[in-house]
Amino acid sequence: MPRTWWLAAFALEIASVLAVIFLSPAWLALLAYLALHAAATPILARGCWRLLPRRYRLPVQESMRFLQGMLLLMPLVGAIGLLWGVVGALRLPRLRRTLSLRFVGVPELPFQAPQVFTTLPYSSGALRQILRFSDKPLKRLKAVMATRHMPVQESVPVWQIALKDRVDDVRLLAYAMLDGREKQLTERIQDITTELDELPAQRRVEAHRQLAGWCWELVYNGLVQGAVREHWLKNARRSAELSLAGHIDPALSLLQVRILLEQNELDAASIALERAAATGVANAVLAPWRAEIAFRQRRFAELPILLATDRRHVERSAPLANVRQWWCGVGSDVSDVAKEAQA
Repeated sequence: MPRTWWLAAFALEIASVLAVIFLSPAWLALLAYLALHAAATPILARGCWRLLPRRYRLPVQESMRFLQGMLLLMPLVGAIGLLWGVVGALRLPRLRRTLSLRFVGVPELPFQAPQVFTTLPYSSGALRQILRFSDKPLKRLKAVMATRHMPVQESVPVWQIALKDRVDDVRLLAYAMLDGREKQLTERIQDITTELDELPAQRRVEAHRQLAGWCWELVYNGLVQGAVREHWLKNARRSAELSLAGHIDPALSLLQVRILLEQNELDAASIALERAAATGVANAVLAPWRAEIAFRQRRFAELPILLATDRRHVERSAPLANVRQWWCGVGSDVSDVAKEAQA
């Protein structure tokens, strides 16, 4: 567009502003302003349209309507702002420093493979101490996450401490892990229970066996407490009794003994122990449970003999090693140990 057209357009814009300032009355000033500004708008829009990059000119009608609308709503300043802010920005190339890309080199491979532990480098007790005494929330959160690689029975005490943490993320993670494990077992129990009546007799025995094991797992791992714990104990006992009715199952017989001991029914547990022995369970396996019944019934003199029968726990690292070592009287007579316990 020739330069004279630009000068004429800006002259009309300046005249419209001067008309508002100097003309009177007000209606005459407004009428003059509108006429002069409306005459300048198509000229400026045409000039700005020619300055746009080619890809922004099409479609022509839409581009022109946009430019005319911008110029019509903002007298004089709109033309300057459109030339500088829109046309100028679209025509200038983008500077390289505005790019968000960052090129990095390929990192070197590590000198040696990361160490893989055959056994976990932490224990449940260490994680509990971190949750109790660490001031760093991230460290406590990592302690809860580390329980994913631990047995459920060792993880539950850690989760129970984390449920009382002052940070929401730690509490929510512990609750999600605890609730997830409990929900997994309860869903299995519900699935078997709903299909129980439709199963044939032989498969029903196996279903009751599975129900007893899963109900016991909820209790044994500490996933339930209080009245809910008693509920699952009763279900485990009932399922074990139904499965053992007319069938021989040494492993389930031993599980029945443990369930009865958990319910503190010592006489019933003694009878179940004898039934388990009749099914072929070795005396060495039953010895710790006989010893526990004797201890609860305060028959302390029988404990050294019963624990000495269990030769599986002579190792120092076994759970019953220290108990057996004390009751069997290391460094003292067995009878003296029994008398001391009774006293």
